[in-house]
Amino acid sequence: MATDYKPIDCGFYDELEALATRKKQVYLQYFNDLRQLCQGPATFKTFVTREHIEYALLASGEEVRLDHIIRIDDTPAPGYGDYPDYRCGC
Repeated sequence: MATDYKPIDCGFYDELEALATRKKQVYLQYFNDLRQLCQGPATFKTFVTREHIEYALLASGEEVRLDHIIRIDDTPAPGYGDYPDYRCGC
């Protein structure tokens, strides 16, 4: 998987910060570093930048690259508008 970081849209970053401020639990879909789809409930805690790559730190202790976020609840992240929602409707 390419490691080139693609900076995210400023408006999307503002939305992420607002979620962290409100400590709102969301349903998060993202790719991990092995390009595997990960999904489940998550709460954003804070954000860090390391080696010019931005990460979200989740309350669970996980780190997610911001440019790997696919969807938050029913809203696709910028650049993933055509990506299907793989949530189980069970």
